[in-house]
Amino acid sequence: MSTPMIRYLLSRIGCFMLLAGSIFLIVGFALVGSAEPNFDALLIGSALFFGGYLLWHRFRKKAERRRRFSKFRKNTEKDEQHIEEEGRGWEDRFDD
Repeated sequence: MSTPMIRYLLSRIGCFMLLAGSIFLIVGFALVGSAEPNFDALLIGSALFFGGYLLWHRFRKKAERRRRFSKFRKNTEKDEQHIEEEGRGWEDRFDD
């Protein structure tokens, strides 16, 4: 398996955990309001929800920043590294 495929799979697993956790949270809140409260569903739901959020947020595909009007925007370190990497194609790296 390649790394992008693993990232995609973990992102989807995180999304599924978010969905299952939110269902468990809804059921857990309904059980707390009943005559016999059961906090197990609430704890399982919160664990699934936060675990899924962490997986989804860490491994989801990030949208690239727009390059339009980039001269007017403040450059970050990542943008400066990207600009440096683009410029290296023109210089001779073997004459150092």
